[in-house]
Amino acid sequence: MRNAVDIDVQIDPNCADPQIVIRASRMTPEIDAIVHAIENCTGSVYPMVATYDGDTMVLLSQRDIVRVYVESRRLIVRTEQGGFLARKTLAEMESLLDSGRFLRISRSEIINLRKVSNFDFSLTGTIHVRFDDGTSTWVARRYVRSIQRTLGLA
Repeated sequence: MRNAVDIDVQIDPNCADPQIVIRASRMTPEIDAIVHAIENCTGSVYPMVATYDGDTMVLLSQRDIVRVYVESRRLIVRTEQGGFLARKTLAEMESLLDSGRFLRISRSEIINLRKVSNFDFSLTGTIHVRFDDGTSTWVARRYVRSIQRTLGLA
């Protein structure tokens, strides 16, 4: 990365919320620092999520979380680097997470909408969710209608 960064501001009266796009050949520490700086100055004050890898506490940024789900009565916080245990209930985690980024898809799972690569509606009455990291899950039938409303499809 060069010492200079090209910045292009485009004013669009049809754009309701500001959108920031960073184009680069690869992710670098500098780009990660820029993303953190933007999050900090835009009021993204959602707390880090405390998780555990064995006896070690690992603090995760909410933007790194792909999904949160219950498995064998334990709460798993999945990132692209792997799964971590959380010592909270799913309801506590849901109240902690950014509601603009995370969506409940079943009684036992919350997903990060910004990590979803696509929603597959091909099977009637259900939705298959694929994530950027290659993993996937299903939306519970009772949540299909609310997800369709959230996505602006119903």
